[in-house]
Amino acid sequence: MDTSQDNPRCGLCGQALNPRHEQHHAEPTLGTGRRVEYVVVELRGASALFQAADDPSRTRQTDAAALANHLGIDLPDLPGRHYTCWETPGEYGGVFRSGFQPA
Repeated sequence: MDTSQDNPRCGLCGQALNPRHEQHHAEPTLGTGRRVEYVVVELRGASALFQAADDPSRTRQTDAAALANHLGIDLPDLPGRHYTCWETPGEYGGVFRSGFQPA
């Protein structure tokens, strides 16, 4: 007997779907993160170095091609580009960035 119709599963994590579970994958709520502005300062190989617009000491790097794709621009247009993204703290440290938008 196939019970997949009786107990539908989440396509993201495989858990049984119910109203409480849907909240687990909902958009971030106020207080769980913040929108931050960055500027791309340099391309270095396949990486893009970026800094927080309000704190140049916060320099990080990411995959340049992926960032250009998130912003919908060509790779050579990255240096000097300002953008914002939503930052959510990770459960075990680190930061998750999503919702990339040109600034």
